[in-house]
Amino acid sequence: MRTCFRFRPTEDDVEVLIEGEDDWVSQWRAELGLSDIGWLERLGTGGSVDDESEEVSTGSVVATKPLPGPTPDPSKVVTVRRTIGDMNLEEEMVRLGIFKSESPTVESLIEILDEYDEAPLPPSSGITTEPVLEGWLREVMRLAVRRFGVMGLPVDVIIESLEGRHDLDEDLVENWIERQYELGKLVKVYGGERLGYGPAPIWLDAA
Repeated sequence: MRTCFRFRPTEDDVEVLIEGEDDWVSQWRAELGLSDIGWLERLGTGGSVDDESEEVSTGSVVATKPLPGPTPDPSKVVTVRRTIGDMNLEEEMVRLGIFKSESPTVESLIEILDEYDEAPLPPSSGITTEPVLEGWLREVMRLAVRRFGVMGLPVDVIIESLEGRHDLDEDLVENWIERQYELGKLVKVYGGERLGYGPAPIWLDAA
């Protein structure tokens, strides 16, 4: 049985390497006082290295365990060939149950909000000058994140979806939304030339 022994002290820039017959390597380990430390690898006797390999660390022997299950059979693996760029990613995502998130339109948001029997309430723990508007704003953000899977909405989509649901002058709504950002209730989302806002998690989930 041929073996290979390695040991490298942490305090010295020297590496000990002994390779040869098992008895000869063990003899030199004993003479050097390295019997209980280092790494010992069984190199085999001409058979399969995987079947005969062992590793020793600080005097302990760990035998290689066979892998569970049947031996892999490459002939049973289904071969799928496609021309590069030929896969329809959207169709594959639908087939796997993965749906692409799309930003909601003003019409889709208004249609959902029109079904509400009463205006949503803003967080009871916060102070607000426009409770009705903040309640609707938070609901719009909740729909964007949890129903449509987007992190924010363009500012014009927000304003138009809130139209007619508050008493604030329409010309002041955008400034009021900016103020909510300054208060830490919203985060800004930049995409191309359009500015958007998304909800701060602590505000969206506040009771």
